[in-house]
Amino acid sequence: MKNSGLFIGLGVGLLAGAALGLFIASSEEQKAEWTDDIKNKVDEAKKSVGKVVKQGLDELDKTVESVKKTIRDTISKEEAEIESA
Repeated sequence: MKNSGLFIGLGVGLLAGAALGLFIASSEEQKAEWTDDIKNKVDEAKKSVGKVVKQGLDELDKTVESVKKTIRDTISKEEAEIESA
C-alpha cells in the first residue's frame, strides 16, 4: 500500500515535470494559447464545484428539516403519552 502511493506520487510528478518542460520549451504564442485554455478549464471547474457545493447544501437543508420534523413529532407523541398517563 505504501509503495502504490509512492508510485502514484512519482507518476504525477513525472507528468507535471514533463508538462512544465513542454511549456517552457514552447513558443510565446503557444504559451499564451495554453494559458488561456488553462484559465478556461479552471473557470469551468470552479463553476462545477460551486454547483456541486450548492446541491450539497440544499440536500443538507432538506435533511436538517426532516430531522427537525421527526424530533418535533417524537416530542409531541411523548407529551401526548405523558398527558394521557
